[in-house]
Amino acid sequence: MIASAAHLSRPLRFGLTTALPRAGADTRDFARAVESAGFDVLTFADHLVPAMPPFSGAAAAAVATERLHVGTLVLNNDFRHPVETARESAGVSTVSDGRFELGLGAGHMKSEYDAAGIPFDRSGIRVERLEESVGIIRALLDGDAVDADGAHYRVHTGPGALLPAPPHRVPLLIGGNGERVLRLAGRVADIAGFAGITHNHDATEVALTHFGPDGLDNRIAVVRDAAGDRFDQIELNALIQAVVVTGDREAAAADLAGAISGVDPADLLDSPFVLLGTHEQMAQMLHDRQQRFGVSYWTVFDEWGGRPSAMPDLAEVIRLLR
Repeated sequence: MIASAAHLSRPLRFGLTTALPRAGADTRDFARAVESAGFDVLTFADHLVPAMPPFSGAAAAAVATERLHVGTLVLNNDFRHPVETARESAGVSTVSDGRFELGLGAGHMKSEYDAAGIPFDRSGIRVERLEESVGIIRALLDGDAVDADGAHYRVHTGPGALLPAPPHRVPLLIGGNGERVLRLAGRVADIAGFAGITHNHDATEVALTHFGPDGLDNRIAVVRDAAGDRFDQIELNALIQAVVVTGDREAAAADLAGAISGVDPADLLDSPFVLLGTHEQMAQMLHDRQQRFGVSYWTVFDEWGGRPSAMPDLAEVIRLLR
């Protein structure tokens, strides 16, 4: 058993992640629809493409809703200085009355870096920057002094001098698939995010490196080892890569495998990062997966790049589970 009893008893949470740009009224209506559908969190992706800027989207969604949490999934650390990330996070947390969750990652889309003229360093350097950045952001959001002289960031300030700490603690999600990022999540994150996939150096190819049950067990074990005694306090999140409603799971898996090079349909049927079946089957799968892995926070994709939104189908699954 990788998960703990604390993880098995956590209430289920459901998130929808989006990047689709929407005008003001459409953004507010969409956020209210997500809340009404039973989702707990609406997060915004961070890519240098025609998309909704994550902090703007999160703030707009927060002020349009009452219960819904908002956040970033995940913010590219290299696109902003950690002081600016902390300042924007504190602002959204304040206007949302504590409903903001900050998701951070090391970045992976080389094409975006190239287009913006941002140096795209090897993964180890990007993760090293993330490690330094997280310490600065956490301290600033907690109202603590910062005395950082790292290889990438130098910040020296007294408690509350650069920005006012928000009234509510900002939960920190660190997501990824690599061991170093997940060990960072184990040490400092409130939420550890898993995706089951790895990109090559320039993000032109995707490998399903930890896409099966054993792979997720392995990644959770990395977080647990780094977390030590604080593991029970970390919420486990998984990003579901595909949701297909069907009465024939085997046929659906075969169709999906046909679009992914080198994937066996049987692997998709077993993957904790895929939902294939009826709504009732999906509800049972998510219940069983929490019992197996301890994952209690599940995120699906809104429409993007020709992909249909999983929102309507997961809304029905949420209704069945609750």
